[in-house]
Amino acid sequence: MKDTTAKARTKSLSKKTKNKPAALPPTWEAVLIFLFSFLAAVLILVFELSSGLTGREFVVGEPAPRTLFAPFQVTYVNEPATAALRDQKSRGVPLVFRLDERVPKETTVKLDQLFAQLSKAKQSKLFGGLLILGDLPMEISESALKFLMEQPVLEDARKNIEVLLNQGAGGLMDPAKKTQFLESGINQITVASAEDEKNLPVRSLLTPAEIRDSASKFLPEAVNKNGNLKNAVLEIYAAAAAPNLVFDEPETQGRRKKAAKAAGEVEERVQKDELIIQRGMLITPRDKEKLSIIQKKLKEHTILNRLLASGILAGLAYLLCFLYLFGFEKKILRSTRVVLLIHTIFLLTLALSKGVAIWPGSLPAWMPVALASPLLVLLVSVRVGFLGGLVMTLLAAPLVKFQPDLILVSLVSSIAAAFASYQLRRRIQFLRLGAAAGLASFAVFFLYRIFLEEPMLESLQASATGLVTGFLITMPLCFLLLPILEWMFDLTTDITLLELSDLNHPLLKKMVLEAPGTYHHSLVVSTLAESACEAIGANALLARVGCYFHDIGKMARADFFTENQVGKFPSRHEKLTPAMSRLIIMNHVKDGMEIGRQYKLKARILQFIPEHQGTGVIYYFYRKALDHAGAGEKVNMDDYRYSGPKPQSRETAVSMLADSTEAASRSLKDPSPESIRQLARKIINDKFIDGQLEECDLTLRDLHNIQESFVRNLMAIFHTRIQYPAPEASESCDMPDIFAEEPRIEKIRQHPPKHLPR
Repeated sequence: MKDTTAKARTKSLSKKTKNKPAALPPTWEAVLIFLFSFLAAVLILVFELSSGLTGREFVVGEPAPRTLFAPFQVTYVNEPATAALRDQKSRGVPLVFRLDERVPKETTVKLDQLFAQLSKAKQSKLFGGLLILGDLPMEISESALKFLMEQPVLEDARKNIEVLLNQGAGGLMDPAKKTQFLESGINQITVASAEDEKNLPVRSLLTPAEIRDSASKFLPEAVNKNGNLKNAVLEIYAAAAAPNLVFDEPETQGRRKKAAKAAGEVEERVQKDELIIQRGMLITPRDKEKLSIIQKKLKEHTILNRLLASGILAGLAYLLCFLYLFGFEKKILRSTRVVLLIHTIFLLTLALSKGVAIWPGSLPAWMPVALASPLLVLLVSVRVGFLGGLVMTLLAAPLVKFQPDLILVSLVSSIAAAFASYQLRRRIQFLRLGAAAGLASFAVFFLYRIFLEEPMLESLQASATGLVTGFLITMPLCFLLLPILEWMFDLTTDITLLELSDLNHPLLKKMVLEAPGTYHHSLVVSTLAESACEAIGANALLARVGCYFHDIGKMARADFFTENQVGKFPSRHEKLTPAMSRLIIMNHVKDGMEIGRQYKLKARILQFIPEHQGTGVIYYFYRKALDHAGAGEKVNMDDYRYSGPKPQSRETAVSMLADSTEAASRSLKDPSPESIRQLARKIINDKFIDGQLEECDLTLRDLHNIQESFVRNLMAIFHTRIQYPAPEASESCDMPDIFAEEPRIEKIRQHPPKHLPR
């Protein structure tokens, strides 16, 4: 029956493995992070504070510090000449005036009102002071009004007035504006109406005063001979006439802008190798303009070339990184947080290196290119650290202008820093990191200069910059950035794990008081897990610390767990149903996560709490539920499974096996090596068949090594002592029984035997 069940589980496992999808592709977030990081890296590489010709090297009015020939042919726009041409074209456009149609209409209305009142007054025989001048639409002298009243026909006077008004129908200008235009040199304007527009000389446009002064040209001879009538007509005309030309500023500006745009640009050409300025000659504004144009073109060429070279090189570096992660580290590409961390380190290292490169007076050897490798080793993995060193060497190549010695220094110092940062657990070990990076840089610089046959002393002096970079730049930056990145991305380094491994941690001290059995169980499990992880090459320190806290949830209901029960008192579960016991046992995972977050444990430590149980079955209460089930009542095994997830890393998987093995080993009556080995093999096989190890990277060889490690450590725990022979009766009588009774104890305390040490 047991073999049949095992075969069924194996068949189910094979089916799950067969139906399990292949490794998932990278997330879109990871791809986007790669893309944005690539663009940011290119921008950092092409960024420059200045170009070849500095602004203070060639100053107008000062002698040129050096002779300069044009490095290439340049065709450029002469901005001052272009501006002058456009201004000229703009000023050539006449001002636009429009005829105001409201002016003649208002004048006609005023004349109608005036002559209507005169006709009415004439019919009413009102003369002299009886006529109120203030009621008229315009101011007319009393003498002119009296004269008009004496005329037999008023319409004749009106017709003469209209003759004068018609002279300004084509455009009547304000006298002040005409004088202003003539004085400022504006000799022509454009007069636009609803029908057409005309370009007219300013002098040809009449003002009301000019029409009045030359009225004799327009009035009939009879009117000219009648002085009183002429004076009355001219007086009414002067009062009624008004300028009807209105300046159209928007139209004028629009036409001038159009004319300026149509004027084009004034282009000039500087031939290749043409002399721009000779040393010692005073720099004129014209020379400065040419120098500025050449500087701008040089900068454009430089940026274009750097953009092309940096873009291709950065693309190759990022493609190499992506292909490596896709081929060997697929789990990293599935973690947006880790991908973001990797590219943050890349860009941060590149930005710091760029800052050193553009800092005045700095040396290229001071660039902390090797910073990325130790950070990646400490925060991600060793292999990713070596990959980061290669990627940063490629990215930093344009910053050092592809100098072979600096490229080689970047690569070798990165590799040395990666080796030195492996299993870095104490602050003092950062000196090892600085020494490795500095000595590697020093050695490469020195050997390169010796190869070029430079003097020994000069080579040693020049190579000392490598030591400076390692000890004073790379090491301090790594020391400062490590806790910041660790906090930002909620990661755990070996340094943090060592801090958490202190048994004086408040949570562990609380566990000693509230759940001493669980505390002892956690210590034993941590020992088993640490030794097993060392055997398979996993992170033993992480496994040990994770197992310290894997069962902290049991503190909430410590007396419901066997290891915390004292003596032979009945179990708290005897009065509970299997379902209720299941809930209490399962809740220790949930309680553990809450307690861990309350004490601000790192995410990698919190993973041990649910993953050390995986989706395993609480088999004892499942069997108890089967035994208590009534006829026809079904008990679902999945109801007695933990919610998971299954172990996602080798460390949490080892903690699961160590936890189960340690708990089961307590029931061994004869803890011999063979019985312990059989127990460990059974536990590991059951977890494997149940599919609990499907999502971690353990191999069959790893499982064998884990088993043997468990056997060795459990044998050390269950070691037997030599049985000392019991004393004979005669010998025992000579020995005082110091625990027999209290008076006897007190007497011995006051007068101890001579053969017993004080």
